[in-house]
Amino acid sequence: MNTREYIESGIIETYVLGLASPEEAAELELLCLQFPEIKAALRAFEETLEKNAMANAIPPPPGVKKALLS
Repeated sequence: MNTREYIESGIIETYVLGLASPEEAAELELLCLQFPEIKAALRAFEETLEKNAMANAIPPPPGVKKALLS
């Protein structure tokens, strides 16, 4: 298997975004166990997505927490 081609196919992004079919997800999860470079690419994309989300986060208006808890 050419792991570089698999990683570049877009399946990792599809999986992380929840758009992969059950078959694609199962295949990726199995391949992560077999190929550390695929697992590393998965983790790297997850971290990149999280960092981007945090960098562009918009804080809620003041008082939202109090209103939710009351």
